[in-house]
Amino acid sequence: MDGSVIPESIGFGRVPQNNLSEVERKIFSLILEYWPTSALEIAEHFSENLGSREKRKQLSTKYSYYLQKLVEKKLVFSKRFGNALIVWPVEVEKYRAIHHILSRREL
Repeated sequence: MDGSVIPESIGFGRVPQNNLSEVERKIFSLILEYWPTSALEIAEHFSENLGSREKRKQLSTKYSYYLQKLVEKKLVFSKRFGNALIVWPVEVEKYRAIHHILSRREL
């Protein structure tokens, strides 16, 4: 194995320790606790100054970068709504798929 993080080995609510920077770990922990979320909501949780439009744009870019890295590492799913990138844990998507399958069986 190449040491990469495999989503199935993480378990819901656990933050992987290897292959993530400290910032990525903190952001992933936040996503596990407050999903779905966006870059600006993460900035707000970290008490960043969102006072001006320029600052919001800068912080959105900063945190979107880290969110994309988590998407590439297959820890979160993402979807764009306008300019906002919304993310949620892979584990949640698995539960959603299972729920969909089970609800179709009941019909």
